[in-house]
Amino acid sequence: MKFIPSKLRLPKKVLILLAGVVVLTGASGAVAALVGREAILGPRPERISGVACTTVLTQRQEQDGQRWIRHYIRAKAEDGDVRIKTALRVAGALSNKEQADLYQVVLLDEAGPAQRADMRGRAIGAEVLFSRDPGKVPGMNAPFQASYAEGTAAENGEFYGERKALDLDEIKGIVTAMAERAECADPAAEGGEVASAGEAAPATEGSHEVAANGH
Repeated sequence: MKFIPSKLRLPKKVLILLAGVVVLTGASGAVAALVGREAILGPRPERISGVACTTVLTQRQEQDGQRWIRHYIRAKAEDGDVRIKTALRVAGALSNKEQADLYQVVLLDEAGPAQRADMRGRAIGAEVLFSRDPGKVPGMNAPFQASYAEGTAAENGEFYGERKALDLDEIKGIVTAMAERAECADPAAEGGEVASAGEAAPATEGSHEVAANGH
């Protein structure tokens, strides 16, 4: 059964009007598919500022008259680029919230270790070190050090991909482009675990000389 006769000819003005309705209502998805979503709607938020995360623990430590803060977080991010942007965002939020000579953010996978001593090596998906005055911190020769593991995490939350270190210009470009500086959700009302002054914190492989000097 045909509802519209095959020989029906619609007026030209009606056809133009119908075409306009199609463009306004349904064409955006088609165009996005052909041209690329980011070209039409812009990059997804996680491509700019990373993803949501959860605080695992925070250590505040006095080291040779300086205040160092180490912040462990978890996030579900399969892309290393998204992980490092998450860690950089959180480092910025932490530095705006608390005063310290050195900030370190260590990003773990959601399936990563629960014990502090195991939060090192392949458990690290991304890591950021930040200091407003790097010349005063052993092993720091620039305000930022940032690196991440390429590829996705294994079932146990460990990363086996190559480690990629970002240069300072890359880091500055990421930080400048960020639209927001959201912190991680913190299940502990008091902000997680706090290391007492002088307590040695476990070194991570991504911290190079800073870790070797006790950070």
